Amino acid sequence: MGSNEKLREITKAHVDEAFAFTDEIVKNYPGRLAGKKSCHMAAERIRTELRKHCDSGSVKIEEFNVHPQSFVKYIPGLVIMYFICVVLLFFGYPIPAFIGFALALFAFYGQFVRYWHLLDPLFPNAKGYNVHGSIEPAAEVKQQIVISAHHDAAYVSQLLTKVPKYYALLVNGGMLFLILGFLVSLVATVLLIFHIMLPLWIPIVLIVGGVVVIPMAFSTTGQAVPGAGDNMISVAIAAEIAGIFGGPKKAGHNPLQHTRLIFASFDAEEAGLRGARAYINRHRQKLLQTKTYVLNMDTIYKVKYITFLDKDLNASVKLSHQMAQDCVDIAKSLGYNAGISVMSFGGGSTDAAAFGQAGVEATNIAGMSFDIKDYGEGWVYHTPNDVSKQIEPGAVEAVLKIVREYILRKDASAAQS
Repeated sequence: MGSNEKLREITKAHVDEAFAFTDEIVKNYPGRLAGKKSCHMAAERIRTELRKHCDSGSVKIEEFNVHPQSFVKYIPGLVIMYFICVVLLFFGYPIPAFIGFALALFAFYGQFVRYWHLLDPLFPNAKGYNVHGSIEPAAEVKQQIVISAHHDAAYVSQLLTKVPKYYALLVNGGMLFLILGFLVSLVATVLLIFHIMLPLWIPIVLIVGGVVVIPMAFSTTGQAVPGAGDNMISVAIAAEIAGIFGGPKKAGHNPLQHTRLIFASFDAEEAGLRGARAYINRHRQKLLQTKTYVLNMDTIYKVKYITFLDKDLNASVKLSHQMAQDCVDIAKSLGYNAGISVMSFGGGSTDAAAFGQAGVEATNIAGMSFDIKDYGEGWVYHTPNDVSKQIEPGAVEAVLKIVREYILRKDASAAQS
């Protein structure tokens, strides 16, 4: 019990070390886009850090294929397709317009909403690099907890950087007119069967309404954000948790009896969860044979926004409500007013969704609102201002305490079973 009691103390040193590691990666490996050399070098540095704490020989880098640009760089093509289809409607060619709108809408749904890999063959192949290591318990393994985050950074979002308070309006408006164009072309195709032409004012409205579609073509730049809050601070927190449990074990006092800890830093999360999916594909049997719980961390910024997801991937994937509730209970017992939330449509996804899709219990710990209506002035997510000074030390401390306490309680429960 002595070592466990010691584990119950998270100090300012843990928080400071997490910030120091975050700043080191952000400074030394800028431009951490999936597939870039800097992202690979960051993975190498993370491996070195995890080796200090995890079991000897357990820390590995795993390479996987990825087409990172396919996740967002198709969007300008959709905008062009929209206007081509509207022009076809204007000149009385509803059938090709309908086919074009249908293809565009399917691609948008598949890539943006569900994170499928539909367009990968159209974009260059690259290499991604996942890092993972583990700490074995003192006795029989009855369960395992994956503490995960991602080390790649996102493209700079033009909309969030320049007009954040209009982000929801522009994103929803663009999607609305894409859907509207599809429906109009469908109606026009049916009317054609009866030799009825679509009134010209309707495609004219779609052309004028295209003003809200155009910003989608410029939604991202070719530059990467610093990615401190999204998501290097979470990787640093994972490394600190590894030290908190790995340190006593290396000193001969393993604090865990029946719980294996796995620490994973995924690449290509910002390219559509490609890294987490590659990890799951490679380790599916291990994840499903032993009872597994995944505590993913993403976007840790402010204490007041600490929440736990029970739905992810634009609200299309169920996560573990029980895990989320357990974490909320722990947070509240520690004095934090946390809650359960849902990844809103248009908010995107976290790596937790990849585990949820695979049938593994998972939740995501966040420190920001995922409701795109909350995006406004001062928002740093996916902007050049995503640096460590925007992260509250109290949020880092809170997550460290919650994760540590969750691990201890789950291990205590396993010991009684």
